[in-house]
Parts: sequence; C-alpha cells; structure tokens
Amino acid sequence: MPNVEKITCYCFNKDCAASIYNDITCLSIQVPLEVALSRTLNCIECGAELLSPLLIEIKKDILNLIKDDQQRSVTIIDDDIIFHETVKIILKDNWLNASFFMDPEPVYKALYNNRNKHAEIPNIIFLDLDMPVMDGWEFLDLFSGIYRSLVKPVSIYIISNSVDPTDQKRVKAYPFVKSFISKPLTRHFLGKINEELSRNSANIELKPASNW
Repeated sequence: MPNVEKITCYCFNKDCAASIYNDITCLSIQVPLEVALSRTLNCIECGAELLSPLLIEIKKDILNLIKDDQQRSVTIIDDDIIFHETVKIILKDNWLNASFFMDPEPVYKALYNNRNKHAEIPNIIFLDLDMPVMDGWEFLDLFSGIYRSLVKPVSIYIISNSVDPTDQKRVKAYPFVKSFISKPLTRHFLGKINEELSRNSANIELKPASNW
C-alpha cells in the first residue's frame, strides 16, 4: 500500500477547551492531506473548522495571490467531481474567477470564439489527461492550433494520476504546457499558480519549466 501523506489538524478557536491554545486539553486529529483539502473538518467540542498550519498557509497564499489583481482566472478541466470539490476547498471564496469543466470541448470552443477578448481568456488551465468524451491529449492538439492567436498567453498545467514517464515526456512537445503535476494536490499546486501569475504580471515570456 502506498504511503499516504497525513497532516495534523487542530481547533483554533481560542474560546474552546480543545483548541491548540490549551496545552493540557488540546485535541488533534491526523488525516490524509487530500481529505483535509477536500472537506471541512469540525471540532467535536465547539464545531469550529479544524485547520493545520499547512492549510492556514495555503489560505494566506491565496489572499496574497489575489490582493493586487482583479482579473486573475483559472480553468479546471477534469471529469472527477471530487477533484473539483478539492480545488474549491483550496481556493474557497478567495479566487475571483475560477471555472470548472468535466469536458474540455466547451473550453476549447470558448477559447476559439473569444480569442480576442482578454477578460474571457483564463490565465491558467489545469487539465486532466484521461477523460471519456474528449480527452486531454485531444484538447492539447486543438489548442496547438489557436494558442498563438489568443489575445494573452495561457499556461496549461497537466494534473494527472498517471505515473507513466511516457506521458510526462509526451507533454513536453507542447510549448504552452508548463509542468506535469501529480495528484493528490499539495502546496506544489498553489506554488505553480503563484509562479505563473507572477510571470504574467511581470510580462515575462513564458517558457517551459527549467527542470524539464
């Protein structure tokens, strides 16, 4: 059985006897990282949301990402509804323009039809490869034909359960794909958002990740 990364969550309500602020009566719970990211856990004493230092840092990261830019947007394309919910928990209400799709075809059509409209083009697309109708590879091939005509650069990150090195090598043929991120999500996910938005805001030419 593969090792599952776990984190410790605490209650941060100062008025609760079971909170992290009470050395003697503090209660904690260890849960898999993906569980902590995909659902809300509550204190059995006061009902407050349980958090870990990691999740608190993630929230701070998100607030820092959006504080200066009202136009940042991200599109998630994945046929796994649980993955959608995971991302929504991570982003909470702090991401100003996040859209979720089970199928890449409507995303491609929207990009094609709105390629001259800055506000309609996402900064980043997170794309799964294995989907039943149009898969991620088909989307990448179609996107290859239009990405140079888009009014602004779009960075694509592959989000996949695949551990096949052939897949990771294959995506390198697409210059707009910036990285291959394996599920489950970790802080690497937010790090990639932060990195790419910093590049966009500085108008730096987008290039494949240097570690490829």
